[in-house]
Amino acid sequence: MQRLMTKYVHLLGKESRQKIIEILADERGVRELANELDITPAAVSKYLSGLTHPSDLVIERAIKIANEDEIRKIAKIVEEEFIEGLTSFVEWSVDKGVLDTRFYRRLNDITAKVGLVTLSQRDLNAS
Repeated sequence: MQRLMTKYVHLLGKESRQKIIEILADERGVRELANELDITPAAVSKYLSGLTHPSDLVIERAIKIANEDEIRKIAKIVEEEFIEGLTSFVEWSVDKGVLDTRFYRRLNDITAKVGLVTLSQRDLNAS
């Protein structure tokens, strides 16, 4: 799971990145987290205060050092960010009339992998 998540860190916004650092700092404290991430305590403090945001590399390291409970919390943050982004994109593309049916089919394929059925599939199956 951790290896797969690191592929998507570049899509995460500043707020999600800050939340990930907050999750890890809650358990470890600023100094220990800085040591584990191989960065300065000042950098961690800046991330926590929102003055700067962690790079992809720092977030990848954060995911690698996270324990199981932290991974679950991080996964929720990533899920929310992706769902919000996907929803915005779909609404925009429908509004502009540019939603490609191949995208919609791919999205259905992805949801099928986790055992979800879209409303349109239920409607088709009910017919």
